[in-house]
Parts: sequence; C-alpha cells; structure tokens
Amino acid sequence: MGAAVPNRYLIVYRDGGIPLGAEAQVRSAGARMVGRIEPVGVAILETDTASGTAAVEALRSNPNVEYIVHDRLLSAHSLAVRSAMPAMVSLPPPAAYDTYYTASPQNWAVVQSGGYGAGVSGGPAYGPWNTTLGAGVRIAVLDSGVDASHPDIAPNLALNLSEVDQTPATGMPSACDDGSPQDQQGHGTWVASLAAAAMGPGTGQLIGVAPAATLLNIKVLERLPDPTSTSPDVATQCETGQAGGLLSWVIEGIQDAVLQHADVINLSLGTLVDLETGDGAGLQAAFDRATYAATEAGAVVVASAGNDGLDLDNPRYIELPAQARGVLAVVASTNPACAEDLAAGAACAPGPVTLPYYSNYGAPLNAVAAPGGSYPAGPETGLSGWVLGACSNGLADTADGPPGDGAHSFGCFNLGHTAYVQAMGTSASAALVSGAAALRSSAASVPSLPAAPVLDPAGVIP
Repeated sequence: MGAAVPNRYLIVYRDGGIPLGAEAQVRSAGARMVGRIEPVGVAILETDTASGTAAVEALRSNPNVEYIVHDRLLSAHSLAVRSAMPAMVSLPPPAAYDTYYTASPQNWAVVQSGGYGAGVSGGPAYGPWNTTLGAGVRIAVLDSGVDASHPDIAPNLALNLSEVDQTPATGMPSACDDGSPQDQQGHGTWVASLAAAAMGPGTGQLIGVAPAATLLNIKVLERLPDPTSTSPDVATQCETGQAGGLLSWVIEGIQDAVLQHADVINLSLGTLVDLETGDGAGLQAAFDRATYAATEAGAVVVASAGNDGLDLDNPRYIELPAQARGVLAVVASTNPACAEDLAAGAACAPGPVTLPYYSNYGAPLNAVAAPGGSYPAGPETGLSGWVLGACSNGLADTADGPPGDGAHSFGCFNLGHTAYVQAMGTSASAALVSGAAALRSSAASVPSLPAAPVLDPAGVIP
C-alpha cells in the first residue's frame, strides 16, 4: 500500500456530498479543511501532529462521515527504461516524421492495439484508421505531465493543468520537480504518446493508436527523491527518483477530466490496497466515488493493473484505481515477434503472446490485455520486446538537474533530456487501450469499425 502522508486525511462523506457546516465541524475538532472535492463528497483534512488522532476520532463520530483515511502516495506503473536516443539539450527539428512507425518494427505495440490502416506504411493497409483516427475524442492523461513542446505531443495537446501542490502548508514539495504541467519524469509523455502521438508532416517520429485525438494533460504525479538513495546530494537522489503523487491529487484530477469533457481518462498509476487494514475500505470508497462519477458523465476510465506480478484472486488485496467502480483494468502482454525470454543476453525470437513476468493478474480484475513489453530489449530501430514511446526533454533551455535554480530541470527518467525511450510496464498497456477506446468513441458517429478487432476481451490484443 502506498505510504500514508502524516497528518493528512481524506474525509468521505455519506450521500455523496459535503454537508453544510462541515468546515466548521472540522475546525471544532481541531483540524483544518484544506481542500474540497465537491462532486464526490470528499474533503481534504490536515491536523497538527500532537492533536491529529483526537481530531480524527472526533470527526469519525460525526454521522455524516462515512470514512476517514490517510491521504496516500500513488506511483506510476512503469518498470524499466532504456534510452532510444542520446540525451540532448533541445529537440532537433525532425527531418523526417513517423519513422519509428513506418520504417521500423518498433511500432509493434501500437499496431497490435488497433493503430493501423488508411494505407499508412508500417502496418496492415486496411484497419481501424480507415474509419477514424480518433478525431473529436478527448483523452485525459493523469500522470507526471507531458512535454508540451515534444513534436509528437504538441499538435494534439489542448490542455495543460497541474494538481500537484508544492505549497509546504497544504501540499508535498519536491526538490526534483517544480509542480508545473511540464513533465519532469518522462512517464506521462511516454504514456500520452502511445495513446495519441500525432501523425504526419511537422510531427515527431511516432504514431499513437489514436493520432488525431485531443490530449488533455492533467498532472497528478511529480518526480520524487529516490527513498533508497544513500547519497546526501539532492541531484543524485532525484536522478533515480520515480513519479509519485497524492491520492487526493488523483481524485481531483479525475474531476478535472470530467469538467473538461474527457471521453477517455487514462490512469497509468496506482497502489495495492489491503482491505483488511483500517484504511482499505475507505480508500476503495473514495476511488469508487470518483471513477463512477466519471463513467456516469460518459467517460471511459482505463487503468493499469500494476507491475508487482501478483495474483489478485486473493480478495484481501485490490489494485486501485484498476479495481475501482466502472474502471477498465488492463494487464500487459508481450510481443509475438520477440517472445519473453528472461535469460541474460537473450535475443529476440518469435513465440506466443503471454502475460509478462511483472504484470498483475487475476479474475477479479476483469481485465483486457494490451502490449506492455518484456525482455529481451532491442536496438533503437530494430526488433525489441520493449515498448518505444516519446519522452521528456525537460523545461525549455535548461540542463538536466533539480529545477530550483531556473537553469535546470529533469526530463526522461534517469536518462537526462531524451526525446524517445524504450520501456515496459502495464502503464503502456493502459495507454494503448485508451487510444483504442478513443478510436471506438470516434467511430460511434461513422460506420462501424472494420472486422479486425481492436480489443479482445478474452485476454490479448491480436
């Protein structure tokens, strides 16, 4: 389970609304209400260390309160990364475009997820793209932000918003990120590009599953210092840091997506929850409120199943938000042209599509599968078991490093300012399904999609 944030709580009120006088009741109990998520009846509460337990217990006795749980850290669901290009200070103007799709086998994940057709070289000439490229559909990516200047992202980007709060009194400051919508981790840009990297002249080297869909960047994760680092140097701690954020930010981000009329909401993040702990049922209730409200508003909510290799048939544990109400959970699958082989030094060879070693699984997920990749890895333009996507070049005109001085920012995982990356994890799987869902949504106003399926509910992407 994600770490609890000291002295910070979520109050889940009964009947789906925050009652009149709630803020006064919180003050009377000796706490502070620092945020309100009105549409789902959740408030954000902070206490002093000395009076925290007493304040929470006093509020729990309020008949309008259903649950009080710690606000907790959630993390991005990526597993491993390797650079697809040398690090650079700024992106060069692309001399060519779409070449990773049209001229290399690195397009395998997008093709298997339904991103092909319309005579575009690199995949089958006829397919879903003959019907639609996803135009008119809005995909909200709730993640570590996106690189707004990346040529694969910029043409489709319509919203840059951040729920990351770095105010010491009400949020969670990080020396590794400035809290702006710009991606300083890489994960969000990678995810967004798989769903909807733009196609055609003036774009980058990729094509996403829904290359004409609109991207809504809602940042809910930030780069955090590596808790396992033994270095006293902040830059070193940040270099290997991962993307993480508060549960409250994610719930607020889901509401932002609803208000922005998102048709698809991608959540390539999560945490494993033990339902036998004090907070377990309350955490599930908070997520259920948010995701159900989004689906009732007409959005398809897609979430990655997680990378712990766990069998979730055990009813004690659930992965959230993948198992929240109304969410389409996604497990990972492998590349049939480069079957999973975990032996050191293994080379790509064809084989069956399988569930990779890291993907969570289990009947309670009621999941579909989509490419997440696995070993062995391959070269930049060659056959690979990993999934190629865009990555972040950090803030414009900065070098790699902590962003506090205005001259530095972080970009692509631990690879510096890097435009493209190979990675693996269920994060990719969810993003690819979000792109496929966008194609389905866009096709609703035109004749039905071709016979070739986009999603196979039985388990794999054909």
